[in-house]
Amino acid sequence: MKALQIPVTLFIHANVSQYTQEKISVFTMDMSQYPEYVLLETRTIHIDVNQPEPIDIIGKQVEALQLEKARLADATYKRIAEIDDQVQQLLCIEHCPIEADELPY
Repeated sequence: MKALQIPVTLFIHANVSQYTQEKISVFTMDMSQYPEYVLLETRTIHIDVNQPEPIDIIGKQVEALQLEKARLADATYKRIAEIDDQVQQLLCIEHCPIEADELPY
C-alpha cells in the first residue's frame, strides 16, 4: 500500500462568547462568519493515509450496510412490540353497558 499525503487547512479561531469554556477552537472551515468566532490564523498540515485496496473498501461498505441493517431491524422490532402492546391494551378494555343517563356528556 502506498501512503497518500492529504493536505488539510486548519482554521484557528478565538471564541469570544461568554458562554463557552474553550476559548481557542480549531475547525476545517472558516467560522469567522459567526460573531462569536474571530479567525486568528490558518495552517496547512499533511496527513499520511494508507491507500486502501479495492477489496478493503468493499469490506467497509459491507460492514456499514450490515450495521445499518441491524439498526433498522432493532428499531422495527421495537416499534412492532409497541404496536402489539397497544393492540393488547385495546383488546383488554372491558365493555360494560351503561344507561344513557350515566353518560358524562
